[in-house]
Amino acid sequence: MRLAERLPPMPVETLAGEPTQIDSILHGRVALVSLWATWCDGCQREIEALNRLDETTSSRHDAVVIGVAIGEPRAKVAEYARSRRLRYMQLIDATFAFADALGERHVPATLVVDRSGRIVYRGNALDAEGLSALRGAIEREP
Repeated sequence: MRLAERLPPMPVETLAGEPTQIDSILHGRVALVSLWATWCDGCQREIEALNRLDETTSSRHDAVVIGVAIGEPRAKVAEYARSRRLRYMQLIDATFAFADALGERHVPATLVVDRSGRIVYRGNALDAEGLSALRGAIEREP
């Protein structure tokens, strides 16, 4: 996938079981999208950093942190999110439709999406480069 490609319009599911698409959630905000799974040790290590990042971005109202659980049933993801106190938005891609459209089957994976829904950064685990890409996308004029 080329950077600056738009998010694929593939359906995902909320923890409440409602179908949605990530681009319909953004409303002109920048997003850090973390693809993850409950069995992934690297994903578990990112939880606190993503919770802190969500706290920072939600107070600004110009960015959002979204977790997308890949290949797992909604009930399992919901219980995991509750027990691990994931405070950032959680979505489920139980059938890999979103991940396949991205060409992404490994976790953790980090995407930064700009205000127009274009992917401007793609990496593995959340790191300084991903955070820098997020800051850059936030600082760009809408």
